[in-house]
Amino acid sequence: MFKKIIDYEIGKGGRGIYIQCEKPKTSFDVKDFKVETGLNVPKNVLNEIELNESKSSIGIWNAELLNELNYGEDFIKRKKCLTKNDAEQLFKKTKKRQKVISISEPIFDNNYENCVVSVSYLKFTGSAYGKKYFLKKVCGIWTIIVEYEIWMT
Repeated sequence: MFKKIIDYEIGKGGRGIYIQCEKPKTSFDVKDFKVETGLNVPKNVLNEIELNESKSSIGIWNAELLNELNYGEDFIKRKKCLTKNDAEQLFKKTKKRQKVISISEPIFDNNYENCVVSVSYLKFTGSAYGKKYFLKKVCGIWTIIVEYEIWMT
């Protein structure tokens, strides 16, 4: 799942990104999802995701995860993830915009065939944007179906 989101961002020209260690909690609301996406997802799947939201937690990504991704420095600039403090120091040190991505823990349906994940992009102190992704496992491969709940500061 993590790799799918990173690959997607790199594919959109997201080279030279940093990964933030902290993973925020994902929220999910069936009504908001239906209004924003207009997708016809089975009600039981959406209800399961909403119920499983309580299992999503704030945490830290395993540092070994970045090594397993095996990206070159032109894609991911640092083999270790950044803490929030590291990101702030990076902005102060370089005095320019950066690409720091924060990926939440996914919320799955009970069969682990659909999920929602939140992604935030820090560009500079006080400058960020984000969105949620709805993904579905298609022929055993996680596929991004829709981006929604897009926000920015």
